[in-house]
Formats: sequence, structure tokens, C-alpha cells
Amino acid sequence: MKIVSLTLTGNNANSIEAAVASVADWVDACIVIDTGVTDESLAIASAVAGEKYVERKFGWVGDFAAARNFSLAVAKEIGANWAIILDTDERIHLQSSNIRGAIASLAGDVFLVYETNRSYCKEKLFRIPTTGKYVGATHEYFDCGSGVRTFMEAIAFSEVPKTAAATLAKFNRDLEILDRLVKAEPTNTRWLFYLGETLKNLGNNQQAIIAYRDCANLNGWDEEAAWACYREAECWLALADYREAINACAKGLTKHAGIAELAWLAAYASYYAGLNAQAIHWAHMSIAMGKHQGYGKAIQRIGFQYPEAQYEKPYDVLKYALLRKGDAEGAKLAEQLYQNACETRLRNLGN
Repeated sequence: MKIVSLTLTGNNANSIEAAVASVADWVDACIVIDTGVTDESLAIASAVAGEKYVERKFGWVGDFAAARNFSLAVAKEIGANWAIILDTDERIHLQSSNIRGAIASLAGDVFLVYETNRSYCKEKLFRIPTTGKYVGATHEYFDCGSGVRTFMEAIAFSEVPKTAAATLAKFNRDLEILDRLVKAEPTNTRWLFYLGETLKNLGNNQQAIIAYRDCANLNGWDEEAAWACYREAECWLALADYREAINACAKGLTKHAGIAELAWLAAYASYYAGLNAQAIHWAHMSIAMGKHQGYGKAIQRIGFQYPEAQYEKPYDVLKYALLRKGDAEGAKLAEQLYQNACETRLRNLGN
């Protein structure tokens, strides 16, 4: 069994060393794809990987999917059976003492791996040769074709925060690409969702709301449509329009009725809108849908998540709404449940 890591890099001398080091001990080769490096990134990666280092050049064409597909082809070329995607700003964290054994026992073709706080997951581990390909110039996704996609729990990943300058450059780059993708495919909900994300991150909440609404109204993947409504609600909160935030959350629950975060955010917005009774009702709904006292663990989700809202956050809103109502005893119980839910999340997720 031959396992390789696949890393695309430009000028990432400040981050590539720790990325490669997070896998170098247990993979058989560290494949680094040079997309136009002019700094010391390649030399640093080579020093860390040693004899396991494999380098290939790929002329950058402004298309992450093309570069990812090229890297998967290189993995096949050198005889790999498995490949793990590793970006320079990512670190792999093993959750098993026998990772090679865990990989060898897998049934499937494409494996989703969670970020360490379980707020989202990505396709990170691939059986080689792959059954599908990456699609999308940015915020690319893997279309696994006839292959089987499932979860891999023996690995987790984390992302190193970018500098403010690097973050702004990324958002501006993504905005240019996503504008082009949306014009070419105006009914592609993924491009609309990430256009909303980029606009929101750039502080353009009004335009982000339009993109999120367009995404949700197309009624594509239910999780994506519901989370577009969640993000829309966050934009309304940033604009201090609490009633519109509540409306967006309610709409989201018509797209996917199992998203506890929507009910929590509606409770939060209701509290700040002065709708105290509604805040209490929404908080109880979120608790019933959550993972502490509710049935949230039975809801299969692979999209974005906000674990704190699945555990302790609803009790926090409930506590303050009950205090505003004059129910000191109820607020005391809500505080206790808040602490218990916090402990449960930390025990279950580790952060």
C-alpha cells in the first residue's frame, strides 16, 4: 500500500514546512505541485520530506480544480494507492495510533474528513486511481462519479489563520472568479453560495444577502439552501435588522428542518428585537433539535455546522430571556444546562 500527500503551492515559505511535517512520518511520498513558486517553498518542503519528496510543475491557469486533478494524476503516475490532500495552510491530525491500518481497512473511494472543531468537512482522502474529478475554478468540489463517498474519522485537519493581507487578497481573487462562474452558470447554487460568502467576508452584506437568497431560492441541496439562509440572517444581524434575521432563519427551516443553528440564531435575533417570548420559544426549539438534550446526533449532515449552537448556545439565550421575564429560577437552571452542554461538547469534540 502506497500513501501519498498532495500539496499545491505558490509562494508559501512561511507555512509549507509545518504542513508537510504533519504527514511526512507516515506517508510514502510527499508530492508538491509547483504552481509558480519564486520563494523558498520548494526547498523547505524538500528538506522536511527528504527522500519522500516528489515535485512536479503545473502552470497556473487560475483554476484550482485543474491543479487538483493534475496532482491526482501525479499520484497515479507514481503508483500510489491512496492520496491525502494537504494545503499549505493545513495540518493533519491523526486520530488513530495505526493510521495506515485504518486506511487499509477502508471501504469506499472518496472520504470526507472533519476540521478539528467539526464545523465543516472536506474530501481529503482518495483511493487512487480516482473515480471522478474536481470541478470549479475556486471553492472546488469533487464529483466522485460512480464512486462511494463516506466519512473518515481516523484523520482530522486544521487550518492556520491567514494574515489580514493574505485574507483580503484571497477574497478579492475569489470574488473575481466567482463573478465569472455565476455569469456562466447562474443556476449553480454552489457558486452563488460562495459568492455570498466572499461578499460577506468583504463586508458587503447587502450584496451578500442577494447572493444567499438566490442560492436558497433555487432549492438545490437542502443543507446548502438552509445554510445560505443562516448566512443571510448573519448579514441582517450585522445590519441590525433583527426581524429580517428571524425571517431568514424561519425560511431556512423550510429548506432543512433539522438545522438547530437556525432556531438558535432566531432566538438570538428575537432577544435583541425585544421579542422575549419568541426568543424563549425559539431557544426551546433549538434545544430539541440540538445534540445535548435533543435528537441532533441522529441528523446526518456534511455541510457547515456551528457546534456551539448545537450544544450550549440556546441555553445562553434562554437564560437571559428568562431573566428579562423575571424568572430567576428558570434562568439559574438554564445556566446549569449551559455549563453541562459546554462540557458535553468539549468531551465529544475535544475543543
